[in-house]
Amino acid sequence: MKKFLLFISSVALLAACTNTKKNTAILPSENDDKTVQEAFINAKPGDTIRFGEGVFKFRNTVSLEGIDSVTIIGAGMDKTIFSFAGQTEGAQGVYAKANNFTIQDIGIEDAKGDGIKVQASENVIIRRIRTEWTGEPDSTNGAYGLYPVQCKNILMEECVSIGASDAGIYLGQSENGIVRRNRVEKNVAGIEIENTKYADVYENKAINNTGGIMIFDLPDLPKKNGTMVRVFNNEIIGNNHYNFSAMGISVSMVPSGTGLLFMACQNVEAFGNIVKDNNTVALSILSLNTMGRQTKDSLFDKFPSSIYVHDNVIERSKSVPDTSRQFGKMMYQLFGNDLPLAISDGDFNPAYLENGKLKSGKEICVKNNGNLAFFNLATKTSGMPLFDCEGAMLPALNLYPEKVN
Repeated sequence: MKKFLLFISSVALLAACTNTKKNTAILPSENDDKTVQEAFINAKPGDTIRFGEGVFKFRNTVSLEGIDSVTIIGAGMDKTIFSFAGQTEGAQGVYAKANNFTIQDIGIEDAKGDGIKVQASENVIIRRIRTEWTGEPDSTNGAYGLYPVQCKNILMEECVSIGASDAGIYLGQSENGIVRRNRVEKNVAGIEIENTKYADVYENKAINNTGGIMIFDLPDLPKKNGTMVRVFNNEIIGNNHYNFSAMGISVSMVPSGTGLLFMACQNVEAFGNIVKDNNTVALSILSLNTMGRQTKDSLFDKFPSSIYVHDNVIERSKSVPDTSRQFGKMMYQLFGNDLPLAISDGDFNPAYLENGKLKSGKEICVKNNGNLAFFNLATKTSGMPLFDCEGAMLPALNLYPEKVN
């Protein structure tokens, strides 16, 4: 009996020691690349990898691939810092390709490429992550801060992204995504939703980017023609930062002073947003043609349709068009310094037109946005008759119920 009790005590002690070791936070070391990458490689499904306070210095991308149900937790986005200022290898700071993946409470600084990329994964949570390029805005900064692509069931909440040369927060070629209560500033695009089906983007603050929030569809990608995106209760304010992206990429066409931009997208609803002091155009609804992008992709719909913009506050104290970009230059040629707050290029899919108007279910409706005047670039007329309609209110995405961990 004594031997049996001793055996049970030994097992319990071993379990306690194992659990303690498993939950001991990793601290910065002389070789953070080796320490952290080994922790990722040796992780088992269900593991939680914890990081303590301090600055971890990396020369390479750190990656987690093929190991599902792993959680990575730091001590706080301003306390646990993954610094890639000395990075010489790899296209990202952190890279993950794993299902049921969670990362939170870490700051990721000065990555050579994207801050964190998650690819081809399901059930992804990115919470309280800060990605930042700490120097001056430059085209050599990484393209994306948070970059889930080709994923399903994604949550990005309470994050901060600063200084990305493409988009601070990006959700692309994905399905079922929630982007909520994040802060994006000094990026080219604050938040970009691209070729994604079913997304709710809400309660974010997009301040002093080149463009605040953009819903894009782009051709020549494996997954195209996004749909069912709601953008609501966001603050999109003073996005007048100069465009520092590399020329030739999609966002290089975007002029400084862009607030809310819908391009070649379908089934989008925007409501309850505050869109203020964006000096070129507060609201733009455009086809791919107007932004100068050509394509031979026969499966791609390059025209906007089924868009409902309602019950927003959209205003501006002054207009200062950015003529360094072709679109801004065109706006200046048309309007000088007296730009309209909101525009449509009037470039619609011919298959959706009937007697010069978009067919039922395909309309672009702009309603109850104060004294907003909407300018149609195709007809060169200002007024609401073509756009004064009731659009479809899209269903909420019932994914990741509200809670704070």
